[in-house]
Amino acid sequence: MNPKLQVIVDSIDFYQSTYPEDACILIFDTEKVVGYKRGNKIDLKIQLGESVEKHLNTTSVRAMKSGKFLREERSAEGFGFPYIASSVPIYDNGEVVGVVTGVISNYRVSNMRFVAEELSGAVQEMSATTEQLANASTDVSMRLEELSKYAEQMHNNIMQINSIVAAVKDIAMHSKILGLNASIEAARSGEHGKGFAVVANEIQKMAQNSTDSADNIAKQLIDITDSIEHINAYTKQISSFTEEYTTSMHEMSNGYGSINEMGQRLLELGEIEH
Repeated sequence: MNPKLQVIVDSIDFYQSTYPEDACILIFDTEKVVGYKRGNKIDLKIQLGESVEKHLNTTSVRAMKSGKFLREERSAEGFGFPYIASSVPIYDNGEVVGVVTGVISNYRVSNMRFVAEELSGAVQEMSATTEQLANASTDVSMRLEELSKYAEQMHNNIMQINSIVAAVKDIAMHSKILGLNASIEAARSGEHGKGFAVVANEIQKMAQNSTDSADNIAKQLIDITDSIEHINAYTKQISSFTEEYTTSMHEMSNGYGSINEMGQRLLELGEIEH
């Protein structure tokens, strides 16, 4: 074995201790595995003497063949658990004589990335739903404003009708007075005024009916006006609520954006630099 490589093999415990977490150490010369130190929990189950050919697609052999430091993230397909391998080629007199590789579990990082992706996806869905709710709330607020305008217009129309009813009552009152005066004149005329008295009575009845009808209409208009005022008040309350709700939805959407950024940062932290 190359003397320089032998020193590294003899120091395999030291190399393992330099890792802040559980790791296994693997050492190749140009032909075979010459050193292996399993971790407390991490074990690639590699035997000394296994040939390079058996590990052609590993980070170790690829780093040795390229002569460059190589760090790779690998899935659980090869050894049953996800891991990160960092391989350093060993040079002697300008030639690569072997490679030393440290392997640590990527289980926590992989889980963190998975959780971050799930979090990011969930936040995006919640953000989209929140935005839809905010838009719907805005639309409701606009329609409530239109409804309030219609209620105000109806109120103005009722005021105009009230004016007409007042005019009708005034005409009915004058008609009633006219009928009363006609009855008095008919009574003074004796026999000659009987026919006129009948007409005068009918005029008084029509005047009274008109007054009664006008009073009923006025009462109904008062009830309608009260209802419109209540509708208008409720509309304003709902409109105010929807505006506050829309503001809250936008604030919540911004909050989701912040959470999404955190998820993206977690993803970035989970990425392995090559």
